[in-house]
Amino acid sequence: MAETDTLERTAVIVCALLRELHAVVADPLAPDDVTLGILLGVAMHCDDAVGPFRAQRLMQQAPHIVLKTDAHVTGAETRRVAPVLRAFGIHLQALNAPEPAPEAVAAGE
Repeated sequence: MAETDTLERTAVIVCALLRELHAVVADPLAPDDVTLGILLGVAMHCDDAVGPFRAQRLMQQAPHIVLKTDAHVTGAETRRVAPVLRAFGIHLQALNAPEPAPEAVAAGE
């Protein structure tokens, strides 16, 4: 049961994080780019964390895990992690904001 709890808890947190990230970086002119970037990032993380061969095996198993467990993140689960992830999203938005011109920084604006 603990393995399922860890799997579900991790999935809930990652899903909420990805929703927040998607909202921050979504581009209406290229909607699939963000989703593909998320998939690429997950693949890169798995490759770094467990190695390429194990990552490939895990990625092949992922669709079946979703089908077996009927993955669905409820509003209550999302609300538990939302404040931290929302703060992270706000921080990401600030990173995407244009930097002030050097003259404005020098003038103290």
